[in-house]
Amino acid sequence: MTLQRALSLLVPALLCGAASGCDDLDRFSTEPGEAYCGAVTLGGSFRTGISPRVQMRLEIDAGAIDGPEPPGTLTTYEAATEDQAERRLLAGAALRPIAPLAHDALSRLEFGEGRERNAIFAVSPADPAEEALLSVVSFQSDGAIEVRLLRPGALVAEDGTEPGSGRRQMFGIFRLAKRKEGCGF
Repeated sequence: MTLQRALSLLVPALLCGAASGCDDLDRFSTEPGEAYCGAVTLGGSFRTGISPRVQMRLEIDAGAIDGPEPPGTLTTYEAATEDQAERRLLAGAALRPIAPLAHDALSRLEFGEGRERNAIFAVSPADPAEEALLSVVSFQSDGAIEVRLLRPGALVAEDGTEPGSGRRQMFGIFRLAKRKEGCGF
């Protein structure tokens, strides 16, 4: 290999390393009117405390996920049924950074192939009486975004009393695709 060829390969690699570790996620950012949209995974082993009818919308500035300000918002929508009114667990809930997490190994959480980057945020439900949730946002190599919502939930009381709905265990996985026209809710 010639010196010129070696330099042509080495220089871009060094520049990439100097520019924030080549962690460029800007292509995942949404423009006004765009959103990532999708539904909760239907499999019962991947969902608890969330109806199988729940849909999610994510608007995000992916280049800001490591910053001190929320880089985006989550909204959920569950269509009305005969027995239940339309419901929104999250209504423009800010993806709130957890500042100390930036100094912990969890800030660079890696699990499974096909994920370019994962980030953990706190989100507040639309009902302020409900407990907050954790959101794990995974930027996929195929251009999709996967969001996991989780809340550990309160224990059942010694007398067998179940915790209120806003304090129950919750887990769901949402696979979201970018849509130019938004999600329709």
